Amino acid sequence: MKRQQPRGLTRIPHAKETFELEVERLTWGGRALGRHGGKVVFVPKGVPGDRLQVEVTRDKKSFSEARLLEVLSPGAGRVDPGCPWFSRCGGCQWLAAHYATQVSQKEALLRSALRHHLEGLELEPLSPADPTHRYRHRGDFHVQPSGDGARLGFFEEGSHRLVEVSGCLLFEPGFDEGLTRVRKVLEHEPTARALERLTLAHSEGDSGALVVHGRLRRGAGEHEAASLAERLMGAGLRGAVLSGAMLDPALAEAGDRFISFGVPGPGGDMMLRADVRSFTQAHFAMNRELVRAASAWLTPSSAERVLDLYSGVGNFSLPLATACAEVVAVEGSSTACADALANACANGIANIRHVEGAVAPALERLASEGERFEAVLLDPPRTGAREALDALARLEPSRILYIACNLSALERDLGVLTGLGYRPIRVRGFDCFPQTYALETLCLLERA
Repeated sequence: MKRQQPRGLTRIPHAKETFELEVERLTWGGRALGRHGGKVVFVPKGVPGDRLQVEVTRDKKSFSEARLLEVLSPGAGRVDPGCPWFSRCGGCQWLAAHYATQVSQKEALLRSALRHHLEGLELEPLSPADPTHRYRHRGDFHVQPSGDGARLGFFEEGSHRLVEVSGCLLFEPGFDEGLTRVRKVLEHEPTARALERLTLAHSEGDSGALVVHGRLRRGAGEHEAASLAERLMGAGLRGAVLSGAMLDPALAEAGDRFISFGVPGPGGDMMLRADVRSFTQAHFAMNRELVRAASAWLTPSSAERVLDLYSGVGNFSLPLATACAEVVAVEGSSTACADALANACANGIANIRHVEGAVAPALERLASEGERFEAVLLDPPRTGAREALDALARLEPSRILYIACNLSALERDLGVLTGLGYRPIRVRGFDCFPQTYALETLCLLERA
């Protein structure tokens, strides 16, 4: 069989131990796993069934890490990634795997994470993404000083070397044009040297109208922020927000800093706004699937109270509020709380009580005040919700819907919740991040 060289990858001198490796499976974190001499070896860019020539970069007692030198024989699930940046960029770990292979590998990862909870658990087939490319409306870029301006891009895998990606296969059509205009502004703009991170986002169905949020390095002030915001608006953006090390308050604003998107409601889509600094799911179509499933799985009645934790801009709160007596929504981000209030008002929903603050202390207050909720929606960040679970159990909800973006945190927190008297009864993965290892998981628990 003809040897296949990964696009953009050149052969390098064998300075360290090299050997052939057959890939068994893909792992959480994105790397492929094989074994050499009985020892586990992790290598990026591999696909199950591949026979690879690899070079060891790190050797530990229980495992080794390696880099891919050459694809000696491709596995049945390997495809041409179609991206000139694939061998360097750390963004799309699974772009060389056929999408059916990605789905089966994510289902295997989910089953492994739930291996201690499978008895009595309904593990449903993963909901595949549609589309699998050109789906992202949001990009987070690193910025580095260069010459009399700055460069922006993604970090090369395993390093802080910047890759100035263009034509990314994940961003919606029209995004790249705006990104190119921003790059031209930053290239020779002295104030851009104060930038550390840059987020570009657009509204659903309007990929040509980008909003930017820039995070400035420590020491930068309002003068640099105001000047840079004005220059960025000259790139044809719809809005710009510049902030310092702490997101709020903004150091400078220009134009319209909000994007908008729809979530399913009882009479059609409800439109939500989101400050560019507020969290939103990257895949609008899959977010709709998540919201539909969350409402259907929790099935709140008109007499029930629902607690929405890490509630964000109202992504789940608003649809749930249309079916229950009251939603108490707890969120730590002030920008997201402001968005949630505005979204409830704009959609005529008056039965949501918004609580701004960290979730764990808020739960302690609710528990000490004797509050009770029949259902809880729990949508924590990647770190999970360990610090909040003890107080949550004191509220004695009959069911909890845990929405996880990190299988490791989900596995840990399910162990805690089991010990607190809850058991998982239904699980499904939602592929909101095709071409990467990431996965959203809905897990419904009930009081034992």
